[in-house]
Amino acid sequence: MKREEKNALSRQRILSAAIREFSERGYDTASLNTVCAENNISKGIIYHYFKDKDELYLVCVADCFDKLTTYLGTFTINQMESPEAQLRRYFDARLHFFAENQDYLGIFLNAVLYPPVHLAAGLAQARKEFDNQNASILTALLESTSLREGVSVSSIVEDFGMYMDYFNSRFRMVLVAADSPEQALREHEERCHRQLAILLYGVLEK
Repeated sequence: MKREEKNALSRQRILSAAIREFSERGYDTASLNTVCAENNISKGIIYHYFKDKDELYLVCVADCFDKLTTYLGTFTINQMESPEAQLRRYFDARLHFFAENQDYLGIFLNAVLYPPVHLAAGLAQARKEFDNQNASILTALLESTSLREGVSVSSIVEDFGMYMDYFNSRFRMVLVAADSPEQALREHEERCHRQLAILLYGVLEK
């Protein structure tokens, strides 16, 4: 095996173990010592590939959002469908991704709901393409139909971004009382879908 291939495998092994650890425990309580002990990985090897816990966490978050963005990249606007049906497909696709990639669910929830303050810039960069994708899909959906006079696509997209800040704040409270993260995510996605539908039907031309 070539050295480059060996390095790639070693790095991926660390990343997979770290994703499980951060997903289960979140950034604050995750431990590199646990990653090492439970996966027979030396701490020296971790520091060979990653500067510290912060860098490893950001790489895990970036991997999560990159995979999610790629997965959702196949979503297309179908003008034969109603906006409601298209929204349902999009939110169902998001839920389907986490059903198939459960190790990423905790990473996603931690980065969105409990982001380490000192890593704000790195997290924003890690999720930039995902945020842009959400805005692009909403923009395409709005541009596929008629809006009321005086209402612009850009203003609706901006307003929904503010609504999402509120939804995420409320989601933090729901997550504490939920039976499982999966249940909490389903409820959150359903609420986002419902509120976005209300927003759209409040601005679409009758």
